[in-house]
Amino acid sequence: MHSEFYNVALDRIRYSLVWESSATLCQALQLQATDDVLVISSAGCNAFNVLLQEPRSVTAIDLNPVQNHLLRFKQYLVVHHEPQVLRALLGLDGPAAVLPTWHAIEPTLPEELRAYWAPFFESHTAGILPAGRLESYLLGFLPTLSPELQAKVRQLAAFDSLVEQRRWFMDELHGTAFEDQFISYFDDANLSRGRDTKLFRYAPESGGQAFYRRLVRHASTELLRDNFFFRFFFFGPENLPEAILPPCYQQQNFYRLRALLQQGKLTVVTGEATEFLLSEAGQHISKASLSNIFEYVSPVEFQRTSRALMSRPQQPLRLVFWNLLQEHASHVVPGVPLDRATSLALGRQPGACFYFRDVRVLDTALVPTPVSAPVLVSAHA
Repeated sequence: MHSEFYNVALDRIRYSLVWESSATLCQALQLQATDDVLVISSAGCNAFNVLLQEPRSVTAIDLNPVQNHLLRFKQYLVVHHEPQVLRALLGLDGPAAVLPTWHAIEPTLPEELRAYWAPFFESHTAGILPAGRLESYLLGFLPTLSPELQAKVRQLAAFDSLVEQRRWFMDELHGTAFEDQFISYFDDANLSRGRDTKLFRYAPESGGQAFYRRLVRHASTELLRDNFFFRFFFFGPENLPEAILPPCYQQQNFYRLRALLQQGKLTVVTGEATEFLLSEAGQHISKASLSNIFEYVSPVEFQRTSRALMSRPQQPLRLVFWNLLQEHASHVVPGVPLDRATSLALGRQPGACFYFRDVRVLDTALVPTPVSAPVLVSAHA
């Protein structure tokens, strides 16, 4: 697939958190015990979250080898250390816990891991989750606001009434300097601090205005105190309730995740996801979560690639992807079998990240079966 991602430097952690909801992913793919699943590695969260659904296998793939290094490091921590170590190094227990935990486990690590991660923790003392290029950019927004506006934003995570939350947002934040600063901070000129400008080549609209409209809608439709992505977007990993963490970071799932990893059900591959799915090596994959990789391709390239994926000869395929600023699969396209009802329902699901445009589910099972011409049999046969 011709993607603008081939044109950016893949030499650092671009994402330290997966921003696609695992609940949306799992409902979209309708995972079964017989499925072989492909996910984009990214920060590793959804590779683990899918594994917790106990399919037959999970393949995590990423063009960026640094993201795969991050996934393998988390895998090592889950298998060889207790949950408190993973929490601390992620940054969930605050900056004060990061370096003491790293220094405690550093001597026990294999030399390859120790050499790779020692410079990281010495320069990212708040832990893994705030360290990605995107995450460090997002977390830079709140400090740009006045103390008064910061307090009003924090109040959004305290409401237990949707009506009161919406009223507060509209009365205290909407139409104020908060709106102007949000749009400016997340507009194209600044958005490049979190994502390379090449990745917005095909985006039809400006980020700041679009993301603000989505935030307004989000504040009107679900309690923000219970939304992990909203709280992390504005406040980072501080004071996050255990119950709203991604499943793979909840202590109740830790030892089951360890057992599944020890069974060898996770494979990590460096490469491009659609090329892998179309290769002989990827023909066993029955379900795939492609994150927002189509965000970086033209509409023509999306149609070409999705048609190829939906016509693989050896294995039916169901896949989910997310639009950010693009409009891929927004209408019926021959050869691109959209599960419209599921896509629409998932787009309204609470708990997801507010800034995504929508969810799209494609399924080869929805491709019409060609109707053969009837065979005419002679009455005298």
